[in-house]
Order: sequence, then structure tokens, then C-alpha cells
Amino acid sequence: MCIIAAKYFKSHGWVLAKNRDQDYVSRVSFLDEPHKDVDEVMVLYDHDTGYKEGMNHGRFAIATTSLTPNLSDETDKEDGELIERALGMKSQEQAAKYLIQKKLTGFIFIASPEKLILIEAGAKGKNKEGYESKMTIVPKTEIVVRTNHGIQIPWAGFQYGVNEKQDIWRKSSEMRKGLAEKAVKNSTSAESMLECMARKMHDDLQMNQFRVELKPRQMRTIFQWVLIPKESLAIIRPVQCITKVRITKEMISVKVLDNKILKKIYDGKLRHFCKMVPITDNNGHEVEIKTIRTEQFLSFANFLSDKYR
Repeated sequence: MCIIAAKYFKSHGWVLAKNRDQDYVSRVSFLDEPHKDVDEVMVLYDHDTGYKEGMNHGRFAIATTSLTPNLSDETDKEDGELIERALGMKSQEQAAKYLIQKKLTGFIFIASPEKLILIEAGAKGKNKEGYESKMTIVPKTEIVVRTNHGIQIPWAGFQYGVNEKQDIWRKSSEMRKGLAEKAVKNSTSAESMLECMARKMHDDLQMNQFRVELKPRQMRTIFQWVLIPKESLAIIRPVQCITKVRITKEMISVKVLDNKILKKIYDGKLRHFCKMVPITDNNGHEVEIKTIRTEQFLSFANFLSDKYR
């Protein structure tokens, strides 16, 4: 139950920004590996579900958001493996054809510096009966935001009239899409897209574009990230997750943001807020950043190490 926004900037090319929402405190890693065909692939890996998405070097990024109305039908591990294989392909078109052939569902964003392919795909049941997909090349003048209800395939995703829970989820999906569209319209850079998508724009924080858990097992935004294929750069902001980011100076770069802005906006409401801990090598160079989940609320003075204040 995530939000993805895509916007084209003259300086950055196409940029994908995502709020990843889950109903648990996730364990995630952001790791890069060499690849024989595309030089290097960097993926988000969710250790709890097996889901993966990310970017290859100098070609394209892939990110998705779900169109599965029954959460128990989601196959995150299988989806993640398909996406990782697609990231090893040399062209967006090849990756798009492969993911459709394998009947991957959801909103699938495949962004290169100068082209954005958006796939909307839905299916019914675990065996993906009635699989349907629509593929669009998005004009650079458009800002695209997708959540968890079908647009070109109206029957996909959350639907009104199924049960009370889906009614709430559908209302949230529509509300969050509209709020994020309004917010991202004013973004002036790739990094500012995350700031726009962190704004409090609705008093009900389950309807807000940045979601906050108000009681156990509700959805919450566990991290934000931006993928910029033109710069081979990922920008990550951990929020409510146990995170490991391996820092390398190879082909794909990673920038980790602190969550000062979120602490200020949602002070007193964010449970399981994470504290970032930089890990250095024997020469004092950062090689990894980890986060520690905190059950208590932290003052900002104690939140970050001296280096990150």
C-alpha cells in the first residue's frame, strides 16, 4: 500500500519517488552487486517478504506499488525475483516485455533518464486468472502518481462495496493519490520530492500521503526513497524500519537522509522511529549505515550521532 510519484526534471531526467507503507516494522537492506550485463545493480531487499526493486547502472530503475485487493494473495518474493531479473536486462523495453510475460501485477514504473514506461496490470486470484495489462509511455510534461486502485483497469486494486475494510482502503488510496499529486507538483528537485511526500496534508494520518500508525497493525510509512537513473543515484530516508545500507564508491551512489523533517512534523506520533548509526572502516571511512528501532520517543538531540546533526 505504497505511493509512487514520477516527475521529469531537465537537470535530473525522470525521477521516481516512493513512500513504502507496511503494517509491520520491516527489516530492509539496500545493497549493490556487480552484474555482467549492466555493470551493477542496486536493490532494496525486504527480508520479511523477499520483495526487491531498484536500479541498474546508467540504464533504468524499477519500482512498483500493489494492485492486489486481497493482501493474502500478494507474492512479494516471486515479484521481487522477477524485478531483480528485469534489472539485469539492457533495455527498458526488454524489461517491460519480460514483466508482462511473467504476469507481474501492480503499477510498474520503469524509468530511464529520458523515458518513463508505466505498466498497469491486474489479475484475479493466486493463479492470476484474467491477467490484463496496459503499457503507456508517459510524456515528460506529466506528473504521475499511483497508489493502490486501478486507473486504466478499473476492476484492479481496492474496490468499494466488497467489505468495510476495502471501503476504507479504497478511500485512503484515492485520498493519498490526490494529496501526493498536489504536493509533488511543487517539488523543484529530486530530493525535494521526498520532502513534499512527507507533508502532513490530512488530519487523519491513515488518509495522509505519509502514513502514521495510530494503533497496532495499521499501515505506516517505513521509509522513503528516490531513484535517479541519470545520476545512478538513490536517496534513502529510513523512518520506521531496521535498515542496512552498504556504502560503496562504485557505479551506483547512495545518499542517506536523516529524518529531522519527519521528527518535527510528526513529533510524538511516530512509533518504532529509527536511529541511524554510521559504521566506519579502519581508515575512518563510512562503509555502512544501520538503523536501530527505538520503542520510546527520542528527543532530536539524542536521535542522530554528532556527525549527522
